[in-house]
Amino acid sequence: MRALHHLFSRFLLVGLLLHGLATSLRATAEKSPLHLSLTEASYDRAKGRLLLTVRVQKADLEAALSERAQRKITAADPGELAPPALEYVRETLRLKNPRGEALRLEWAGLDITEKQVFLFFEAPLIGGIQGLRVTHTLLQERFPDQINSFDIRDGVLRQTLVFAHGTSEASIQAKP
Repeated sequence: MRALHHLFSRFLLVGLLLHGLATSLRATAEKSPLHLSLTEASYDRAKGRLLLTVRVQKADLEAALSERAQRKITAADPGELAPPALEYVRETLRLKNPRGEALRLEWAGLDITEKQVFLFFEAPLIGGIQGLRVTHTLLQERFPDQINSFDIRDGVLRQTLVFAHGTSEASIQAKP
C-alpha cells in the first residue's frame, strides 16, 4: 500500500510540473506570437496536378490583405477574401518546374476557422516533384520573424522546406 501511495504521489507531482510548464509556455506564446504558415502539397500523378493547402493565421492574412488593398478585408466575407488572397499567394508562393517554367496556381477554395484560414490551390505539373523549385515569402514583408514551411509528397517521396526571412529559392530533392 505504501508503494502505491508513493507511486501516486510521484504521478501527481509530475502532473503538476507538466501543468505548470504548459501554462508557462502558453503565457510566453501569447506574449510573443509565432508567425508561421504551413503549406502542404501532394502530387496527384494520375491527374498531373499538384494539390496545395496553405494554412495561415486569420489575423495575419487579414492584416496583410487589408494593407495591400488599403481598405479593411476580413475573413467574415469569404467572397471578398478570395480574390485578393489568390493574388497575394500567387505573388508570394512561386513554383517552377525543373525547366524553370512557372506553375500557375489555380484557386480551389478556402476554409475559415476561428483563428486560421486554409487556402486551397491546384497547379498543373507533369513528371513529378523532383527538381521543382519553390520560393515562399508569404507574410515576410510584414513580419521579419515569419517562417513558411512547405511540405511536399509524391507517393513515398517527401520533403519539407523551411523559408525564413531572406531565404531564397529551394529545390525539391525528395527522398522516401
